[in-house]
Amino acid sequence: MSRRRSNSCLKGERGRQARQQLAHRDGACCFYCRAPFTDPTTATIDHYVPYSLWRTNRRANLVLACEPCNTRKGAHLPIGLVLVLTRGTA
Repeated sequence: MSRRRSNSCLKGERGRQARQQLAHRDGACCFYCRAPFTDPTTATIDHYVPYSLWRTNRRANLVLACEPCNTRKGAHLPIGLVLVLTRGTA
């Protein structure tokens, strides 16, 4: 299933509202590189845990990201989450 399809409910006015809420919650900057957004409504919305692994659009799993960071992360788990999850297994 494509990533674009998972964001279909985050387009248009609902998407703008979601971006504003995420900017209020996390700050108006990229979650990964911390680059500031002059207008949060132009940021991309990323699923922190990839949609392919957790099929939800819950706000708890969404973050604002700049296009390069969102593209670079793709459908992978963020390294910070991987480290936390594997910390006690070694």
